[in-house]
Amino acid sequence: MNDNVRDLLLVARREVTTRMRGTAFRLSTIVLLACTVAGIAIPAALIGHPHRFTVAVTAQAPSGVAAMAGAGAKAAGIRLEVRPAAGRAAAVRLVEQGEVTAAVAAGGETIWKARPDSALQPVLSAAIQEAVVTQRAASLGLSPGAAARLLAPVRIPVTQLHASTQRAGRVIVGEVGMILLYMAITFYGGFVLTGVVEEKSSRVVEVLLSRVPPPSLLGGKIAGIGLAGLAQFLAVLAAAAGTLLVTRPSGLPPGTYAAIPMLAVWFVLGYAFYSMLYGSLGSLASRTEDAQAAAGPVIIVLVAIYVAATMAVSSAGSAWVTVLSLLPPSAPIFMPLRTSLTDVPAWQVAAAVVLTLASVYGLFRVGGRLYSNAVLRTGARLHVTEAWHAGPPARP
Repeated sequence: MNDNVRDLLLVARREVTTRMRGTAFRLSTIVLLACTVAGIAIPAALIGHPHRFTVAVTAQAPSGVAAMAGAGAKAAGIRLEVRPAAGRAAAVRLVEQGEVTAAVAAGGETIWKARPDSALQPVLSAAIQEAVVTQRAASLGLSPGAAARLLAPVRIPVTQLHASTQRAGRVIVGEVGMILLYMAITFYGGFVLTGVVEEKSSRVVEVLLSRVPPPSLLGGKIAGIGLAGLAQFLAVLAAAAGTLLVTRPSGLPPGTYAAIPMLAVWFVLGYAFYSMLYGSLGSLASRTEDAQAAAGPVIIVLVAIYVAATMAVSSAGSAWVTVLSLLPPSAPIFMPLRTSLTDVPAWQVAAAVVLTLASVYGLFRVGGRLYSNAVLRTGARLHVTEAWHAGPPARP
């Protein structure tokens, strides 16, 4: 293994163990997990599960009504469980005790405890009508195939100019993902910034550089903090996915679960891009108080991208949104937002990933030079041009 790579891995391991053993990291992980689970489970519990029902069907009910109700419920997005009942009296008792939502008895009679449910009633009514008509068709001598063709629903083309319900769900998923990515990239990138400045101001970096070359030290710090951050970020995503699977709130748009691992991918890419900027610019400052000023341009760019992303929610198909979803500085925020709101060609996603990876490599080369030239220089905050043209000071 190359010595530089070995040094980078050693620094990364040190950062991971230091961060994960810290009380602040553990407490923040617990708080984030608790907030994630509560933020999904509490609304789901308050709203309830209006699309889960149990229906009793008596032996005297129209033949086949149970299977027809099950098929209709599946088509309507309703989870329906059918329970047999010996007779009408048994069905009434089940409804009265609240063990079932409704019951179907002889002649297609439906039994409710109070007002019929607006979601379940149409499903039961359609199933009863289909079962009764099928029996009548059989009594008239129609074959089952002819009866099925007669009862086949007419396909009516529907054009929906404004898909409000599904659109609203996709917007919520996109906005939540955008906020998580922005906060995570900013949060863990800030760790890199303050870590570099603290090591420089305390002169710990002089000891480290006596054993490790500057690029390996910077790369190891970024990799170590990134791995710790990724572990925390994945834990939050796993908690969100698990809570969604358990609570199964209604109204989730298609692709919600598939979007979760992509958030992790874009977190890695976004963190790698911006942490290189944070780390190299942080080496220009000698005091913690100067850290935010040194990274001011990066912070301004991130805020501007976030504001632009909030505007992109209402115009995901615009040309400017497409361009920003491909460019490395904005791709980690714009591409996952765009894919949650509209269909994105696979080649564009691949292009955004490749461009971001190439930019990370370029930043590593440029940032490594800035870091090498500036991290051992104390005193007033250096400008980028000064650090770029200045040669690296002699290593301790």
